Amino acid sequence: MSAVLSTTPINNSQIDEPIAVVGRGHTATARLLRRMIGAPVVELTPYEAVMGRHPHSRYRAVVVENFEPRDRRSLSPCAVARWELAQRAGVTVVALDDGEGRRLAGAMPRQVFAYSDGKPQADLTAKNVCMRHQRVEFEALTQRDLLRVRVPQGQGGLYESLAALAAAVALGMPLEQAARSLED
Repeated sequence: MSAVLSTTPINNSQIDEPIAVVGRGHTATARLLRRMIGAPVVELTPYEAVMGRHPHSRYRAVVVENFEPRDRRSLSPCAVARWELAQRAGVTVVALDDGEGRRLAGAMPRQVFAYSDGKPQADLTAKNVCMRHQRVEFEALTQRDLLRVRVPQGQGGLYESLAALAAAVALGMPLEQAARSLED
């Protein structure tokens, strides 16, 4: 499976389109994205996303957090939200470490940017992850770059940082610039 998306510069017609983060609300991913990109970020619960209770018709990117255990007999609310919002997004950012994220990456008819803690087929992979001196450190690997990233404690965990970093890179921000903005 390959979910590789070549990073493309941000289209000027998309500048006013927000980024959607679907999670529990007040997420570290959304907070990091606001600071990193300076773009509007809309936070939606899976219910709001699925039921069409979102304020915009288009999104520059959709990032869906899927940290809750689910009933294995059906899709989680986050998975349903991914499908709903991905139809109106320039790019959907998914975690390959999540089974539903892997299925979505393989089945999406639109652009997908995948991230992972260790899976080399992802567009952005974290390698050599460790906690050191009150921060999370990892090597961020893309097709073109390898860079050491240091995220201060309290800014978010590994997956929130990876999700925000992946969204920034998917929207055309160079990895080095995105990583620096995470470290500040």
